[in-house]
Amino acid sequence: MVFSPLHISGFARRWRPLALAVGLLVAPPSLANAQAGETVPGFTLEVEGQRVFGASDFDAGLAPDFSPSGFHTLEKDEGDGWGGALAIGYAWRNGWSAAVRYRRLEADTGGGPVEPIVVPFVPSLDIVPGGFPFPLADVLTRVESNASLLDVLASKDIPGGVGHLELFGGLTYATVDRDITLIDCSCSGLAVHYSSTFEGIGPKVGFRGGIPVSGGVQLVGSGSAAVLFGTSEFRNSMSQPDGFGLDIVPVKDKDSRTVGAFDAEAGLAFAIGAGTLTVGYRIDAWLQALDSDQRVSENFLFLGVPPIGDRHDDFVEHGPFARFAMPLAGVGN
Repeated sequence: MVFSPLHISGFARRWRPLALAVGLLVAPPSLANAQAGETVPGFTLEVEGQRVFGASDFDAGLAPDFSPSGFHTLEKDEGDGWGGALAIGYAWRNGWSAAVRYRRLEADTGGGPVEPIVVPFVPSLDIVPGGFPFPLADVLTRVESNASLLDVLASKDIPGGVGHLELFGGLTYATVDRDITLIDCSCSGLAVHYSSTFEGIGPKVGFRGGIPVSGGVQLVGSGSAAVLFGTSEFRNSMSQPDGFGLDIVPVKDKDSRTVGAFDAEAGLAFAIGAGTLTVGYRIDAWLQALDSDQRVSENFLFLGVPPIGDRHDDFVEHGPFARFAMPLAGVGN
């Protein structure tokens, strides 16, 4: 596996407040009756909306400054956006249930600030193997990202205690994509493009549960972990205005990758008629799934120019959500 215990430890320290909040809870299953604290037999439909904030910083290029080295790395993230999920589940009276859930998250940086000078490593020239530094002036950085998840899960109620606890496991499939464009807004009109995509599938386990607060209200939380086996692809290209005259060779790398995926949420669930409204906060993370390394030429590395970014880069998004679950016609056995 490519992610190390030290890497996971750093990630855990970064998100400790939310991790502690979830760790203190046993959260109700999202396909459950929050008022009774019991699984509703039969089919249940679940609809969710989420505000998305990108939190995985990456290096877009080098920016000059007055430090001893003369530059610093320009850090960016995915920006903000929206997401949502749709799920359908079926529960049996014996405490077993199954669900299929699709989740989509999208974010972008919009207009963004313009940097006076940024030096990315652009794709190679025929006479310069590997990426080489190319200064851009009045640079606008545009970032677009999206993630799609498909879960097929089975779960079992765990009896006992004041609240409700459910353990689940199954299979998850995910695709994560991040596209970066550095646009030279000065007279040159050049644009440098980087994109990274991960696609993988693997086992997933987790828990959900809840503790009653008052009539029809529960304090809720959940968490899960998965190991995804798949591929990560990096692409680097450069668009030029007519007549600029550079013979650019695009870069495309692809490798097999094992990725750790985690999610957690905490909030309150309210019984509304036969359904349940849950509001809270959620985080999704894929460790070392993407690339932001701009493929610096070995010649420039030898001269002391640092590589930009990391070939094993995290992808993290979080934000508040609202979810409504409602029973459908039919009663489980």
